[in-house]
Amino acid sequence: MVIHIERGLRPRVSDPSHVLRQGVHDQILGLLMFAVGVLLLVMPMITETGPKDAQMNELLVGLVVAFTAGWRVYRGAGPWSDAVIGLAGVWLIVSPFVLDLQNTAVHTADRVLAFVTGGVLVALSLLSLLVWRLDRKRTGRS
Repeated sequence: MVIHIERGLRPRVSDPSHVLRQGVHDQILGLLMFAVGVLLLVMPMITETGPKDAQMNELLVGLVVAFTAGWRVYRGAGPWSDAVIGLAGVWLIVSPFVLDLQNTAVHTADRVLAFVTGGVLVALSLLSLLVWRLDRKRTGRS
């Protein structure tokens, strides 16, 4: 993105569609990630079922996702925030199996919530990385 300043009056953006795409990328995907993080924070408190290990797992992952997505909305997107959210999604998919290895019985509802939210987080982070990469390639930065 190139910003030209004409006689010190006001900046003129050379590619307004780039600014719109960047805003959509940062705001919409960030807000969707934040909503999933809040869902992970609230669901263990609402349901109050299942083992405490699974509830604490969802609570901690929700806290990390909500904080990272909020930071991403506030400061802008980058590959590191997408990587953190993607890894949190992968952990949510894998964590019911890890908890089963510790002889903790994970309820079916907890597994479904973990698989769905983990899959959504992975998909959102991959989509965000793809849009970010295409945007950088289009503007000439690699």
